[in-house]
Amino acid sequence: MRATVVILAFCMGCAGAAGRGPQTADAVVRSQAEPRELVDGRTGEPVSLDALFAALRTREVVYVGERHDRPEDHAVQNTILRQLYRDEPSLAIGMEMFQVPFQEPLDAWSAGRIDETVLRRETEYDERWGYDFALYRPMLEFARSQGLEVVALNAPREVAHAVAMTGVDGLDPEMAATLPELDLDDPEHRALFDEAFDIAEHGGSEEMVDRFYQAQVVWDETMGSRVAETLAREDGPAKMIVFAGRVHVHGGLGIPSRAEKRGARPFAVVLPVTAAELKEELEDPPAERAADFFWVTAP
Repeated sequence: MRATVVILAFCMGCAGAAGRGPQTADAVVRSQAEPRELVDGRTGEPVSLDALFAALRTREVVYVGERHDRPEDHAVQNTILRQLYRDEPSLAIGMEMFQVPFQEPLDAWSAGRIDETVLRRETEYDERWGYDFALYRPMLEFARSQGLEVVALNAPREVAHAVAMTGVDGLDPEMAATLPELDLDDPEHRALFDEAFDIAEHGGSEEMVDRFYQAQVVWDETMGSRVAETLAREDGPAKMIVFAGRVHVHGGLGIPSRAEKRGARPFAVVLPVTAAELKEELEDPPAERAADFFWVTAP
């Protein structure tokens, strides 16, 4: 099993910012991404774009992982979003980048009632996420142009931070009441976390690592519950595409499995990767690979 990102950056104080200029990032994301190669993660064999989308048409939820600051990853998300909409217009977009208390401005955005400046201000995007907005602008503009629901998935930063500092048992009753049901005993998910979190690098005790893991679970359970609740609504969409960091969807262990337990299934995970990353992934046994499909974007 291979971890794909460093996690819990919020404990250091804030999200990062992309290193490219907005116009460059925007242009890359808007490009209709053509894969250098597409590979079925279970068989290790190449597949065509038509075969990929035929498979995705059979899934209720499609998770597309990302490195938050990599435009090429977002270009893949943008391409898949547009094809999924052509196949199923009753589609919602779930986004880790927005926190649950800020759903109202996202609804106003999709309805065309506010502009980008107001959206960023009222969701506190720049303070709470901080990556170049251009990386997400093309998908958000598409949602607005088609009237697609955009769902804020993430737990409030204050809650995740409090859990990382005190643990779930240390939360005050009011904050604890906002949490979804938490499964803290998934051994595969914990192993993924432990591989991603280098205790020697970050320092601290095993107790601290346990608290950080609890915060990770709060993130994943919150996002999974939001996906499931959206699809289960009487007026909910028929299908959902979810954009989240790679560690949240790796091997289906974060958001996907927790949403699946709540009824959001079947699902597929697509990961943009480099050719070098794909080679490493295919060295793992099929059951330990990070995605159902790998979309190669670069050497």
